[in-house]
Amino acid sequence: MKTEEHILQTAFSLFLRAGFADVSTNEIIRKAGTTKGGFYYCFKSREDLVHQVIAAYIIPYYQEPVAAMHLAWEAKRPDVSTKKLLWDAYFAPQRFIQYQKHIGMDIIFRDFYFLLYEGMKKFPQVQQCFAENTRQREDCLRRILERGKERKEITDDLDISACVMMTLAMQDGILALKVLDEHIDDEEKYRYIEEQIWREIAVQDLYIKYLHGGANNAVS
Repeated sequence: MKTEEHILQTAFSLFLRAGFADVSTNEIIRKAGTTKGGFYYCFKSREDLVHQVIAAYIIPYYQEPVAAMHLAWEAKRPDVSTKKLLWDAYFAPQRFIQYQKHIGMDIIFRDFYFLLYEGMKKFPQVQQCFAENTRQREDCLRRILERGKERKEITDDLDISACVMMTLAMQDGILALKVLDEHIDDEEKYRYIEEQIWREIAVQDLYIKYLHGGANNAVS
């Protein structure tokens, strides 16, 4: 690992534990096992380091899931069911384990959540990424639901905007629970949300078909 990458990872680990404000440059230098000269060769200032940590570890949390959603949407087969698409192109990319794989670190969600919260209060680029992530998730879910209506898999009277808002609120609830209990399986919770949504929005005959034949058979 290059010195710059090592310092970034060290700083991120320290920020997770204590927050952006309460970690000194000297502590980062000491923990990274480098010198002041080595630090300032890689970074112009502590502020520069913080912004690079945000770019390397915070922004991907918002951007990578959206990119994965778009890929799954573009790669969908014509015959894939709305229910399967809800998982593949909406819920699955948002699992926290996907983010941990991307950054190559196993971290505590609670620590990360509080660092995100601090970041949103202090740094405009984090606020902007959060807002764009929310907008993109809403758009992705709306496309899936509109496609389901077109394919007659979803009831005609579904209020798509209300369904989108309800789904995002339920996801926020999962994140709150995971802050309280790190061992909560967010995949299991997302599966539960998917089941509840499908039960509410699916055309009755299709939902019965799903119950008897499984998710992969619930295709119009």
